[in-house]
Amino acid sequence: MSVKEFWERHKTFIYYNIYGFTATLLETFLYWLFYKRLGIENVMATLFAWMVTVIYAFFTNKILVYKSKDWRPVILAKEFIYFFGFRAITGIFNVLYMYVTVDLLHWWPVTMKAIAALIVGLSNYMIGKKLIFKHRKRMDEIARDIEKEFEEKKGGK
Repeated sequence: MSVKEFWERHKTFIYYNIYGFTATLLETFLYWLFYKRLGIENVMATLFAWMVTVIYAFFTNKILVYKSKDWRPVILAKEFIYFFGFRAITGIFNVLYMYVTVDLLHWWPVTMKAIAALIVGLSNYMIGKKLIFKHRKRMDEIARDIEKEFEEKKGGK
């Protein structure tokens, strides 16, 4: 396999890892800031850091990783709802992991946050690739149907 073939085959995964790494750094830094510097309790610090990172990750995934160029409100809303919904599932794992390792076991908070972010990041890659940004044709059909229905209602008034 040539370098060009390798790149074409794996570029989405490579981009995801680059931007996923920046999201991991962002989430870990925000957790540290909230937990260590601002004194916010562990679970709340985890949730705050997670929420900011999910918004960051949505836009980096949409624009830079999966190259989703459709900005129609109906598509954007649908992608965000799916993205946030699936991230909420891995977010629950994140919070539980942090609660058990930091609050119950008293392990190293920032290290545990970084480990949780890595586990969650790999899970989120598979979800994003397979379920959220992949089905462009079907999303376009849904958007056209909604726009057509809206125009028919608007014209009927």
